[in-house]
Formats: sequence, C-alpha cells, structure tokens
Amino acid sequence: MTESVTVISRSEAETAALGRFIGEHAADGLFLALIGDLGTGKTHFVQGLAAGLGIEGAVTSPTFTIMNYYDGALPLKHFDFYRLNDAEELYGIGWDEYGAGGVVVAEWADLFPEVIPPEAVTVTLETLSVTERRITLSWGEAAPHLLTKELQTYALGH
Repeated sequence: MTESVTVISRSEAETAALGRFIGEHAADGLFLALIGDLGTGKTHFVQGLAAGLGIEGAVTSPTFTIMNYYDGALPLKHFDFYRLNDAEELYGIGWDEYGAGGVVVAEWADLFPEVIPPEAVTVTLETLSVTERRITLSWGEAAPHLLTKELQTYALGH
C-alpha cells in the first residue's frame, strides 16, 4: 500500500524549507527518490535537506559529475541520473558503495526505477506557476515510519 502527502510550495525558500525539515528528521539509511522536470526545484530541495543535516557550504546539482558527496554526521550522497544511459553506469561509479547508508538522494529517479529501494520516499515536484510547486511525497510500507509520520504532520500544517 502506498501513502502520500502533498504540499504546495509558493517559493524556492518554501521548497528548501521542506527539504530542511526532512533533513532534521532524517535517520541513517534514508533514501529519497526525486522526480521532476528541469526547473521544478529539485536542487533547492536538496540544498534545504543538506542544511537540515547540518552540512555547510555550497550544495549543487551533480548533473555533470553524476554524484556529489557531502560529509556530515549523516553523509549526503546526491546522485543525478539525467545523463546516464542505463542503470549499469551507476555501478561503474560506485552505486553499490554509495547507494546505501547515510542519506541518499537520486534525482531523475524515474529513469531507473529498478535501483530504487522499497524503503525510498519519492518526492515528486510539479510546476504550478512561476513560483508555485506541487510537491507530493509518497512511500510504501518499508519507508521509515518516524519520518513518514513527521511528513504527515508537516503536510497538515501547510
């Protein structure tokens, strides 16, 4: 059974705030599968996530590097699948090593759904207007229950 909540973000700051909230409630092993077209706010979301994890410094999209690693109490491993031709390329850059533990974020996760673990929380960002985004967070039974309860509470307040 899949559950979901939806949040309407009215600015880049609100998108980052949702990411920050998740970072503040993250536990080791959290996997976030990001889905959204170019310009929907995926990078702003991840910047907020990193801030919530206590990671300082610039956080950028790994579009050309495929993966960025940020050291923190919980390391953040930020993947971007956009330029990959197939899932096998992930294994060539260390998916087995980096694709688990800490907090893992995979942008364009819908390109290779076969590598997304069942405990993932999927974050789908959709453009509603120049400033507004619909952000839907969905998960299955294997997702971290403490986080999903916090997400439900967060969505009720927005």
